[in-house]
This record gives sequence, structure tokens and C-alpha cells, in this order.
Amino acid sequence: MPNWDPDQYLKFGSERTQPSIDLAARIEIENPRSIIDIGCGPGNSTMVLRNRWPRAKLTGLDSSSTMIEKAKRDQPSATWIVADAFTNDFMEKYDIVFSNAAIQWMPNHKLLIPRLLGIVNSGGALAIQVPASWKSPLHLAVRDVAAQDKWSRLTAGVERILSDNTPEYYYDIITSVTQRVSLWTTTYYHILNSHTELVEWYKGTAMRPFLEKLPDENARMEFEQEVLVRCKASYHLQSDGRLLYPFRRIFFIAYVD
Repeated sequence: MPNWDPDQYLKFGSERTQPSIDLAARIEIENPRSIIDIGCGPGNSTMVLRNRWPRAKLTGLDSSSTMIEKAKRDQPSATWIVADAFTNDFMEKYDIVFSNAAIQWMPNHKLLIPRLLGIVNSGGALAIQVPASWKSPLHLAVRDVAAQDKWSRLTAGVERILSDNTPEYYYDIITSVTQRVSLWTTTYYHILNSHTELVEWYKGTAMRPFLEKLPDENARMEFEQEVLVRCKASYHLQSDGRLLYPFRRIFFIAYVD
């Protein structure tokens, strides 16, 4: 797992938080007593849950201590846990198990999803959003650069860190456990000021593990520049000089009887 930088991640805080708002708004539970935010990052998604359900007991879990430190500073009233959700021994159940843009970093979703459903109280819900933009020109640009001879030895194996699954894949896993499920996709069009800003966006998430494999800052800057050149060929500027970055995401909510 990469070492996360809360400041880099939150450069686009409102755009990264909007899917959490949209997911929380669709959860059909009025007064949950307890909620856990899996892969809570710096706590922006946890704040969405606080705003929707101010009386609930909130717990945030993330494998990054730097992300948890940022979340704890901003929201001291919540409970914060540094742990890997895939291996963590959960000691309690929750009315809502929530996860925004996190499980793509975790392996074996055929085991992970039932495991997370197993910590949902009766009458509760598992609510997840997972990015589905791995065929975007931006992601393909990163993969293409990483596959070049001068980078491939350094970045070998990184491309396998991220999962790339379909709505149909998640539907089959969920319905093996519960039949009440909502599932949808949304494509967000992020309005960015430049191609450089587009690369900055990805440095906070999916490009970060590639960059961390490189030996020094000069190598990282060279890698970024090569990605930037490819992005300029794939993302065209609008008439006002800005660009649109389409980002597709999968959402699902599974209810436990």
C-alpha cells in the first residue's frame, strides 16, 4: 500500500467528497446508532456521515496513520482506528458499514464483501462506492508510461494493486448473501484548469503507488511529465481553456435483514 498524503488528496477535496454525499443520501436508514467508515482517509467522508446522522456513534478506519492523524485532528469526537479492513478482527457490528473509494486497494472482493456484510447489524446496510475509471485515458497513460523499459523494472507489480471489477461482479457477490440491493453507476465530469491539474489529481490516488516505487524526486518528475504528454493528446481543452475529466464510479447498497 502507498503512503498517503492528506494534503495532496484534499487538493480536490470537494470533488472527492461528492460521491460520499451521493452514496449517503441513498441509504434508507433513518436513525442508525453506529456507523463505521472503512478507508476513511482524512475524514472527509466521515464528516458527510456526521452531517447526515449527527446522533450516530462514528468510527473511522484506515490503514494509513497519516490519514488517521489528519482525521483525528479535525474530528476528535469520532473513534479512529489504524488497521487493514481486510485483515482486521472487528469486535462489534454496525448499523451502517460505509466505504467510499477505498476497497479498490483491497484484495479478493469475493471474500471482502461478505466479510463486511458480516459486521452489519440486522436491519442495517453495507454502502460502498468504488472507482471504475481504469479504462480512462488518464489511467491508461500511467500504465503505458510504467510499462516502458526504463520504468517497468521499478514499477513491476504495481498495476496489480488496484482492482477492476464490474457492477455485475458485485451484484453476484452481494446476492449470494442478501437479496435487497441497490446498484448504480455515475460518471462525474470534473472541471479542471489544465492538464497539469489533471496529473495533480491522479498523484493523490492511483498514480501514487507508481511514483513511490521510483528512486528519487527527479525520476518522479520525469514520470509525471511523460504522463502529462500523453494526457495532452487525450484530453482536449474546452472553449474556455479548461478540460473535462470524466470519472465513472460504481455504487451499491446491500441491506441485511
